[in-house]
Amino acid sequence: MPAKVESFHDDRRIVLTAAIPGRGLALITYNGWDRAQPQVHRSLNAEAGDSTVLFAYRKRTTKNPAMELMITAMLHRTGNTEWMAGELDPVKNIQLFDIMPSGSVTGAEITLADGTNHLVDFKDIDGEKRC
Repeated sequence: MPAKVESFHDDRRIVLTAAIPGRGLALITYNGWDRAQPQVHRSLNAEAGDSTVLFAYRKRTTKNPAMELMITAMLHRTGNTEWMAGELDPVKNIQLFDIMPSGSVTGAEITLADGTNHLVDFKDIDGEKRC
């Protein structure tokens, strides 16, 4: 049985959902992506003959483009319930930074719908954590 796929977008995000009996998946793109779409694969899944993959896509057309954060949320659920509108918008606010307070380039402060804040800072991405 193929997955039931639905999509919609507004000025802040692109939303894709896919559902099969007992499972649901939602891909929500917020920043940096050109589009999101589903693709059906045949004979590549151990559990089913056909499987649906949700993915986001960004085409880069210039050499050495400026850095841009690509922000996506992926939600998964078991069971057969439909997604509620509020569940499909888990990010309340995104504040992008060219330079983070730590001095690293590019980052964000992300506020979730439940009010929690997360700082995305790549200062230790080189693997040399400094205390």
